[in-house]
Amino acid sequence: MKRATRGLKTAVAATFAGIALLIGVPAAHADTGSASAQAGGLHTTAVKSAVWGQLHSGDCQQDNGTIVLRPDGTGTFSATTLTYKTHTGDVWHTTLTFFTTGGTRLFARGQFNSPRMNDGNPPPKYFWSADFTYDSGLYSAVDIFKTRQSYSC
Repeated sequence: MKRATRGLKTAVAATFAGIALLIGVPAAHADTGSASAQAGGLHTTAVKSAVWGQLHSGDCQQDNGTIVLRPDGTGTFSATTLTYKTHTGDVWHTTLTFFTTGGTRLFARGQFNSPRMNDGNPPPKYFWSADFTYDSGLYSAVDIFKTRQSYSC
């Protein structure tokens, strides 16, 4: 088992979980085919959002994991997940940790869980989302591109 740190390209033996970091570049300039995550940028002045590219854990895959933070203290995580080799119902697990630009940890949310997934040929894709709340006073301090996604399947 190994831990994958997306963006930092670090691997640590003997764990199942991965950690993905967003990179603070516009989506048009992001490297969408590498181990780095891509940042979706700010969509409006009232909402902060960013998108990870493709992430892998074991025989599972996450596509377009998206976080949205609103200034009213609400947020949403959504993703499409699939599994390549199971008939027993894999589940993708995600926890999000939010930071300031300087790297100070502000808060974490999750664990968010996908629906139970089975494989197929081709494997079915499972879209899912999870809503959460946070202290709205922290909205301006959050650097959305520093958000860490810890995940396992």
